[in-house]
Amino acid sequence: MTFDDVKLIKHRSTGARRFGYWVHFRDRRPKQLSDGVAGKKSIRKFLEQSLGPIGGRWQYQKFNQSDYFIKLDHEKDLLFLILRFK
Repeated sequence: MTFDDVKLIKHRSTGARRFGYWVHFRDRRPKQLSDGVAGKKSIRKFLEQSLGPIGGRWQYQKFNQSDYFIKLDHEKDLLFLILRFK
C-alpha cells in the first residue's frame, strides 16, 4: 500500500486537547484488498510506518466501507500527512 492508494478528502482542527487534528481519507484499493480484517490491518500497518505506533500520537477509526478518520495529536503530523497525500 502507498499514498497513491488513498485519497485525502478533508482535514480539520477540532480544538480538542488530545487528538484534535482529524484527517478524512478514502481507501481507493480494489474491494478484495480493502475489505475485512486484512484490509483494516494493512491500513493500520501503512499508518504505523508513517506515524509510529498507534495510540501515542494518533488513532484511526473506520467511517464506512472505504473511508477512515485519522485523529492526530500534533499539528506537525497533520502537516506531514497533508504533504504526503498530495
